[in-house]
Formats: sequence, C-alpha cells, structure tokens
Amino acid sequence: MTSELSVPALAVESLVVHFPARHGPPVRAVDGVSFSVAERETLGLVGESGCGKSTVANAVVGLVRPTRGEVRVAGTPIAGATTHTLRAIRAKAQMVFQDLATSLNPRMTVGAAIGEPLLVRGLARGRALEARVAALLSEVGLRPEHASRYPHQFSGGQRQRIVIARALALRPTLLVCDEPVSALDVSVRAQILNLFVELQQSHAMACLFVSHDLAVVRHVCDRVAVMYLGHLVELAPRDALYATPRHPYTRALLAAAPEPDPELQRAKPRVPLQGEIPSPAAPPPGCVFHTRCPMAVARCREEVPIWRPLGETMVACHRAEESPA
Repeated sequence: MTSELSVPALAVESLVVHFPARHGPPVRAVDGVSFSVAERETLGLVGESGCGKSTVANAVVGLVRPTRGEVRVAGTPIAGATTHTLRAIRAKAQMVFQDLATSLNPRMTVGAAIGEPLLVRGLARGRALEARVAALLSEVGLRPEHASRYPHQFSGGQRQRIVIARALALRPTLLVCDEPVSALDVSVRAQILNLFVELQQSHAMACLFVSHDLAVVRHVCDRVAVMYLGHLVELAPRDALYATPRHPYTRALLAAAPEPDPELQRAKPRVPLQGEIPSPAAPPPGCVFHTRCPMAVARCREEVPIWRPLGETMVACHRAEESPA
C-alpha cells in the first residue's frame, strides 16, 4: 500500500487556463482546478464536451501553459522548469491521445515510431533498440514482425495498441489518457480497457483517464472527478460516486448514461436539465451550474459554493446534503 506521506504521481493545484479571444473576454477553459493522483492510482476525469477535461490533460503534460496555478509530476513543478528538467518530466508523464489518425506519423514504420523516444534519448540503438521495440509490441498484444509495417496497415484497435506501446517506451510513472477508446468500435473497447488495466498494474503507473463515457470510467478508475464549465464539482471514490452522487450535475450525468438492461433503464431516476451550457467566456455568477440545476435557489445564483468534504466525497454545492425532490 502506498504511504500517505509519499509524493503523489501528479498534483494539480488551483490550475487556471484562459485562452485569449480576438474580441471579447478570454475563454475560461479551466478555472481553479485542484486534485492529485497517487502512485498506481487511476483518476477518471469526466464531464460534457467543452467542460475543460482535455485542457487539464494537456496542461499536465506541458502542451498547454497554465495561466495560473501549478502542476507537479512526481513532486517536480512543470512551470519554470529548465529544458533538461522538462525533458525528464515528459519522460515520466506520457500521453495517449484520442485522435488515432494524427497520433502516428504515416511515413514512419510502427517500429520507428515506438523506438523514436528511445533513440532520441540515447537509451537504445541497433539490435538493442529492435529488441526493445519487439518486447513493447508483444506487451500490447501485437507481433514483433509488425514493426516493419505502417500505421495504415492496422485497424483502429491495433493502432491504439501501438500508441500505448510508444507511450510505455520510456517507462513512465504517469499515463495521461485523453478519450483513449472513444474512436474505437464497442467490440474493441473492452479489449483496450483490459489492456490498460493490465499494463498499469505491471508497470506500477498512475493514470489520469479523461472520458465522457461513465461506463468506461467505472470499469478502469479508482476515483472519479466531475468537471463542469472549467470547475471541479465533485470528486469521490468510484463506488461512492456511482452509489451516492452528491452534486446535481453528477446525478444528471449518471441518469443520462444508457443502461443495457431495459428494466434497470426504466427504474433509473430522471434528472431534467434545462438550457444549454453557458459560454466559458462569460460564466454565470455564483455556482456555475445554477442556470441548469433543478435544485437551484437564490443562494446558488449569488454565492460560489466552497469545495468541501462530505463523507468520502469532495463537492462544490450548497445543497449537497439534500436529496433531490
């Protein structure tokens, strides 16, 4: 068991990412998000499209520069890091992207793509490099002879395995996955998700798993963080969140998720949400969710809720203790 005093694999503190707009106020993509991911833990980050999930993921690996706040990988802050330190951080934190079409260079063989990180860092060459690439391909369920083929010669599921193999090449301690199975057929998703779980255990990695699919998150994650309009609204252990969601938005997400069993689907509570998500360039005052919340009262429209503990859960809601009507 990981010691409570150990440094988390990832720590995000008061992260703010604003994108300037040509006309008008900046887009507040992420607005004060804080969480941590322990060693060997998988944290799911969920929410509707446009809520800021991918921006958080990109900030974690240094692809987006935070406006304010801090991101630390294994205790080392990304902001202000020297080139040498940043290279070391990026070796520890690798990313698996959603878009398989652009994740691999179509002009490079699979073996060259997987081996490039090792070659660039001078960790392996020649036969040692070939052997390492072959081992990585085998680890993700592909054959060593696939190294000489090109990305277009593989299916979507196979390409995702290749991307995972490349991410594992430098033996990272943190894997950031941005919608890693959303582009795959349903029949292939379970295979890739099971592979994620197996590899995380065998490599002792932590994982930040970004997804809008609550069934997928329930299968692979230890804890779940829920985002809405650039804010975290709830964070809880997986079983606690799915059994007793505290925030009205979390309840709405779970109610909207399809249930394969028709009887269970009919028995699910309905949580109506009115209107559209407000613009991140002009978020509403008070609780950002109050414009769509069925439980909103005057206080919600005026006062920003405090991020506070409620049992095992952290939640930002004035009425989290109350059951929905």
